[in-house]
Amino acid sequence: MPALLINIKIDLQEKFDLFKVTIADLTGLFEECHVKIRGIYSKECVEYIRGQLGNEVNSYQELQESDWVAATLVMLDEVKSRSVFIYFEDHRLVASRLEFEKTLTDFDKYNLDYLCYSFFKASQLDVKNLLPLGVNQRELFHEFDLTVQNIALIGKISPVYYTFSLISLISVKYFREVLSTDNKTFKIFGRKVTSLITRLFPYPRYRAVFKTINHALSSLSARLCIYPPSSPFNLEKIWFESHSPIDGGWKFGILKQELFANHDDDNGAYGESLIKRGLYPFTAEANIRPEDVSGAFIKKTIELSQGQRFDLLYHSAVGRIRKPPIVFIKVKSGRVLLKLAGSEAFIGPGDQRSIYSNKGAVLVADEAAVLELQIFDELF
Repeated sequence: MPALLINIKIDLQEKFDLFKVTIADLTGLFEECHVKIRGIYSKECVEYIRGQLGNEVNSYQELQESDWVAATLVMLDEVKSRSVFIYFEDHRLVASRLEFEKTLTDFDKYNLDYLCYSFFKASQLDVKNLLPLGVNQRELFHEFDLTVQNIALIGKISPVYYTFSLISLISVKYFREVLSTDNKTFKIFGRKVTSLITRLFPYPRYRAVFKTINHALSSLSARLCIYPPSSPFNLEKIWFESHSPIDGGWKFGILKQELFANHDDDNGAYGESLIKRGLYPFTAEANIRPEDVSGAFIKKTIELSQGQRFDLLYHSAVGRIRKPPIVFIKVKSGRVLLKLAGSEAFIGPGDQRSIYSNKGAVLVADEAAVLELQIFDELF
C-alpha cells in the first residue's frame, strides 16, 4: 500500500480550511504517513493531521524550508512502502473512497511507477488514445511503458502531457530518480530571468529553453530554476523534459475515471475545477460586504413581478480563479425568497446578502420587488 507524503505550505485561512476538508477525505486510507508543513498554520495543520490519521504520522517539522527537493529527498529516505501518494491540499477526492482505495492497492499490485490522480481532462492523454503506446488494460486504469520511443510518440498524441506531475501516485524508485536528477548543488533562480525567458518563448517553448540551459549547467552541478527552490513546481516535467527511462521503461498508468479535482484551476480544460462545478466554496453564502472586496463590480437593477423566478448563477471565464465570483443582493423594495442549497429565507427592503455565484442560488419574488445586484469577478 502506498505511503502518504505531504510537503506543503499553508499560509492562508482559506488554504487551511481546504486542507482540513481534503485531509479528512483520506482518514483511514494510509498506514504510513510522512508530513512536513510550512507556513503560519503549520502547527495547527500537524495537530489536525495527527487527530485525523493517528500515530502513523511521521513529522519532519525540523527540516529546512528553502529547498523543497532536498527536504523531500530526506523524507523519501524514511519511506518503507514501495510507492507514495503525493498530497496537495487544493485537490479533493471526487470519486468514492472505495474506488480510491482500490486504485492505491492496484498501483502496487501491477507495479506501476507513475499515475497522475487529478486534472483528469487536462492532460489530453487518456484511455481512448493509448493504443499506439502498447497498452495493458486494467479495471481502473490502463498502463503503458514510458520508453524513449513512447516519449516521442506522446509528443504527437498529447503535446502538453507531463511525465511527472506533483499530483501523482509514484513509486519510490521513480520519485527518487526525479528528485535526485533535480537536486543539484547550486540551484539558481532569478525572477527577472524567468520573466524574460517566458516572455520571449511562450509556453511550452520556454521549458525547452530551460532544458537546454540546464543540460549545459549539469556538468557544474547547477540548475536554473523556473520557480524559487522552495517551490515544488520546479520538479514537474513535460514530455520532452522526461527523465531517461530505465531498461524496459517506467510503467505509467492512465485513469479510466476521475479520482480528484482541483478547487480553482481548470488547467486548460474549462469546467474541470470544483468552483466551475459549484462544489467550492463549501458554503453558498459568502457573508462578506462589498466594501471588503478589492476590485471592480458590475451593478445591475432587476425588477421582479410576484412569483417570478430569477437565477443568480454566474461562472467566471478565468481558467484559474483566485477569488470566487460573488453576487451582492440588496432589496430596494418588495420581498423575495432567496433559495440556496439546503436552505431558504425571505429578504425584504434594506436587507443585503452575499452569495457565491457558482452555487446555483435562486430568487423567487414573494411580491413585486426591485433589487440591486453587484457582481464581483476578478475579470472586471
